[in-house]
Amino acid sequence: MPENPITVKWYEVDKEISAKELAVDKEHVFQVQREAIPLVFVPGLMGSRLRAGPRGKSAGLPNKRWDPSHPYVWLWPKYGSCNPAYRKRMLIGDHFDPGFLEVINEKPPKGYIGDGFDGIMGDYCDFLNLLKANNWGPLGKIFEFPVYAVGYNWTDDNEKSGILLAARIVEIIAEAKAVTGLCEKVILITHSMGGLVARAASKLSQAESLILGIIHGVQPATGAPAAYWRMKAGFEGEKKDKTSDTLGGSGPHVTAIFANSPAVLELLPNLNYRADEEKKEQKQWLPVMINGKKELLPKKNPYLEIYNFWAEVRPDEGSEKSVNKYWALVDPALLDPQEPNPKSAKGAEKLNVENPPTHVFREYLDHLFDAAEFHRRLGKYAHPKTFCFRGTGKSGKNQTANVIKWELKSGWPEKEEHYLTRGFVGYYRDKDGKPMQAVLKYPAGKGDGTVPYSSAGPGALDITDKPPIPDHAEFPVDHQPAYQNPDVQKYTIKAIIALCKCRYDEVNPKKNDSQATPSPGVQ
Repeated sequence: MPENPITVKWYEVDKEISAKELAVDKEHVFQVQREAIPLVFVPGLMGSRLRAGPRGKSAGLPNKRWDPSHPYVWLWPKYGSCNPAYRKRMLIGDHFDPGFLEVINEKPPKGYIGDGFDGIMGDYCDFLNLLKANNWGPLGKIFEFPVYAVGYNWTDDNEKSGILLAARIVEIIAEAKAVTGLCEKVILITHSMGGLVARAASKLSQAESLILGIIHGVQPATGAPAAYWRMKAGFEGEKKDKTSDTLGGSGPHVTAIFANSPAVLELLPNLNYRADEEKKEQKQWLPVMINGKKELLPKKNPYLEIYNFWAEVRPDEGSEKSVNKYWALVDPALLDPQEPNPKSAKGAEKLNVENPPTHVFREYLDHLFDAAEFHRRLGKYAHPKTFCFRGTGKSGKNQTANVIKWELKSGWPEKEEHYLTRGFVGYYRDKDGKPMQAVLKYPAGKGDGTVPYSSAGPGALDITDKPPIPDHAEFPVDHQPAYQNPDVQKYTIKAIIALCKCRYDEVNPKKNDSQATPSPGVQ
């Protein structure tokens, strides 16, 4: 065995070795040290598996609180037929507490962080295993690509999740460095709300220098009116759709969770949202009836004009033209639903309609203020090296809430129902005092079924550097299964390769073409 093996970093192989490093009349071995670039996946809303946290232990409730890896074995029996009160006890508790839930991560062997796959839904893992098995060709001679996932409590503030992600990046770099001896940066791959978490880690937690680049998939960069639609009407779907029933088939089922979750409020359209990316000044996405006249909101600020009002779904008895805000985001009666038997997972919800508790609405307003502040601080920030792709829907039909639409009808039915299964009806009086209905219409805009086309595109972010091939892209995919699409998977791999070229050029600055060392496997 030759003595004194000399380790040379991959980007120093063309540099001369000094005489001091070489012993005369001895055989030497030069070892090329490869660099690890961990690929770190950040899932979207409801994409992390959650269990009871330190302050979430409760008698009569399971330790596991959310498991999208087994939608029909675990989620459907737990959530498919339960009432809003049980949902709130499972995922929020009496009131929001960041220590109520935590990611399911089994303890790994000593000295090993773990890949985090057990903390995310299984559909994601299929894609991540594909990355692990990918043949990187000549690129693999200088880079290694360990694959990780970082789940998070998707009810908590995205900035707090960004803090945890930034800390996790430091751990992952340390682990990879211990294996290869060289690791300085990671590549983040995000899905949906995971893009907000990643951007928060990069900007608000100052992790940008540790990130080589970010690949965003179907990110609601400036928000999504679907968050509004679902709090009023439940998740979209067919009449007997088990998925939407599990996620929440009506406004009461969804509002009990969403309106009490800081992170979800950060998905609402913010000050930078535009329904049409071609019309930069178009801020309005919600038509409403005020004093019998149609108005378009927001005129300036959605927090002050839409989200902070107490929703009144019908006018007072005997009133003339309506001033009741049936269109406001949150009905306080839905924030803290009660049930006859607290230990029962089934049964009709009991809503405190007559005297809704004001303290829970104040808590909601506190979360809303935090969401507005999060949006202000994050703005349209993007990592300098950003790729993003958006979806246009697998069916090719426009089924996304880029704006909210109402069907106006005269008269009130004998049985006045407001919160239907996948629907909502608000009652008001027109300028002449006549009874009217405002029926929330199904989404019919361009996008992936959840995130509008305008919010997921590069125009929704301040991207300083134009990315190389494969550039930004769009695919005929629905929102949740976007990364199951083969073309999306190929795009992600090409974006990773492009970022590796950026890394190559970073450590091998080109003085001129004749001095440039060719980058293996990078095209």
